[in-house]
Amino acid sequence: MTIKNPTQNIHAFITGVSSGIGRALAENMLEQGYRVSGIARRKAALKTLAAKYDLFFGITCDVTDSDMLADAIHQAEHRHGAIHQAILNAGTYVPQSDLSLDPVLFRQQMDINYMGQVNALAALLPLMESRQNGHIVLISSVAGWRGLPLAASYGPTKSASISLAESLYFMCRQNKIKLQVICPGFVETEATAQNTFNMPMIMTAPQAANAIMKGMRSSKFMVSFPFLFALSLKILRIIPYRWYFWLMKRTTGQR
Repeated sequence: MTIKNPTQNIHAFITGVSSGIGRALAENMLEQGYRVSGIARRKAALKTLAAKYDLFFGITCDVTDSDMLADAIHQAEHRHGAIHQAILNAGTYVPQSDLSLDPVLFRQQMDINYMGQVNALAALLPLMESRQNGHIVLISSVAGWRGLPLAASYGPTKSASISLAESLYFMCRQNKIKLQVICPGFVETEATAQNTFNMPMIMTAPQAANAIMKGMRSSKFMVSFPFLFALSLKILRIIPYRWYFWLMKRTTGQR
């Protein structure tokens, strides 16, 4: 694979690179000449990236295992040097389509989407603090802003990520660590393929990766996209519930 900019010397660590946004981000960065360490549970996906890109280092890892994740971060730094940017993207989504709530399913999504980020931060922050340098991105979602249809087990995990980022922002800033939270709208992934309702302004994974990269270059704490969809949801965050539920029903077709 020909690298467009082989002189760039940034080591990016990305969780959840087997598909979707994580894979699109890894490919985007690798094609720009970044050194990328990526983790995923699917070995085959890691092998295909490693076969295509010389600067990719894949590590099989489960983000719910804090010890395994800490070891993966150690391996990444041993291979590519200090991690400059960490994008904590690993996540899962299972629609909640009825009132039969499965606590195991809710816990699984919280363990992967939220605690997976906490586990990564527990290993990354001391390293970046000691260097007084670093950039961390938490991938959340506009689904964390207000309850959306079918997202009863997913949305709370994204709300937790946003609150986590807001709370850590102050200490990160004191230690010269740039911290951002990214809130995409609907993106074409294996996860959203499960949805049966209309998904307004849905983007492809490469489009989302481009938007994330642009946001990472900005000074914004929270980056959300696509613009009009994110703007509409920001407005929906502050309107009365009666209007909100009516608009959600009209927009998504949910009764």
